[in-house]
Amino acid sequence: MSMIIERIRIMGRAKCVAAALLAAAAVLTASNSASSDELALVLPNLAQTSTLPFVALPRFFDTRANSGVAIHEIDDPALLDAVRDVGFSFVRTDLFWDSVETPQGWNFSRYDALVANLRARGLGALFILGYQHPLHAPKQPPTSPAQIDAFAEYATQAARHYRDLPVRFEVWNEQDHKDYWLAPPSPVKYRNLLEASVRAVKAANPQAIVATGGVQQIDRAFIRAVGDIGSASQPAPDAVSVHPYRQTAPETALRDYVTLAQDLATYRGVPAIWATEWSYPTYGYKYVAHTRDGHDPVARERQARYTVRRLLVDWIAQIGLTAYYDMRNDGRDPKNMEHNFGLLDADNTPLPAYIAVRHLFSFTAKARGARLFMDPVRRVAVLQLRTENVVKYVVWCYETDNTVDVDLSQLPVTGTSASDLYGASVDIAHRRLTISEEQGPVFIVSATGR
Repeated sequence: MSMIIERIRIMGRAKCVAAALLAAAAVLTASNSASSDELALVLPNLAQTSTLPFVALPRFFDTRANSGVAIHEIDDPALLDAVRDVGFSFVRTDLFWDSVETPQGWNFSRYDALVANLRARGLGALFILGYQHPLHAPKQPPTSPAQIDAFAEYATQAARHYRDLPVRFEVWNEQDHKDYWLAPPSPVKYRNLLEASVRAVKAANPQAIVATGGVQQIDRAFIRAVGDIGSASQPAPDAVSVHPYRQTAPETALRDYVTLAQDLATYRGVPAIWATEWSYPTYGYKYVAHTRDGHDPVARERQARYTVRRLLVDWIAQIGLTAYYDMRNDGRDPKNMEHNFGLLDADNTPLPAYIAVRHLFSFTAKARGARLFMDPVRRVAVLQLRTENVVKYVVWCYETDNTVDVDLSQLPVTGTSASDLYGASVDIAHRRLTISEEQGPVFIVSATGR
């Protein structure tokens, strides 16, 4: 896809994202009077009018197509193969200022090799523009006029260098935290840097796509303090980035996206929402507090369930982009949280979350017509997808210890099958399933009308 087409699509998504998220809010807050703990959910075939009040998700597949993952080791072809094979479309990584502006001049060669390797695999890049530079801003963020000018030149060089390539940009990373801003956080100082950087990127390449740096969690106070920088003379970023980590169920992110979308709806040009970093580590978070360590099979199964559900949530929310952190564990210590975020272990062995995410991408490939039923009372979600003469469902419960009965009697016996979180076959001979939160999403395919 050309960057021009991608920019048009992002602008279109930004204009409708608030409406889409408000629709999701209606689903979350409305009580379904037809719901009852005693009634099974009846999945309709293609010829039937469903009794379930499905909501259309017109941008579901746009978000799915903009799902990526963070990497640190950019020179590893095996790692990039794994990114491609699981189903992601881009990688997110740092384009370090002090790595490309050298005493000998500008040198992007290491990142050029990455972009070439990504393109050979049909992948793109999301580069983070940052951080300190020994010549211009040693051990601090660029905040003085001279420092900001130097950083803007770096942004100019990057945007010009990667013109017409599948590369997007973020300006800094977690600028609302002192460890990443390299100083006490300041919305005013970050706004100054953001304005100069976006001007530089857009001047060097008007078709370039650039977002704010991702704030920790969804730091609305910091986002509001930075404010809308767009004006007749000042280009605005295409997206506002957030890092919506959480220790609660993935579905809680929907409300946060709705609230943020309401804030951004007041902007001169409504930016897209990018969730550029989130994860479910197997150690250090309360949802795995009862497990032995980050290598405990129970912890890894929880990571797999939450990661798949979170991808589904972000696609359902129809945000502009989503990126998991990260592709591979950064070490082998089972009691170091930083060593337990990955979809692969430190030796490149696929973990349960990798297998589950790969199954999710495979199941949703080449589908269309996404619709959602979400019951906030019973805490169950049903995603319906369609292809020619085929209807697909993803059904899952949220909240611990929850279960739901699913009636498959309306789907034809021949041509209907089900699989679990990892793609293994599920027995549906009795035409009824009981799905638990602990089990994770169940995937159902029915070749109706063949």
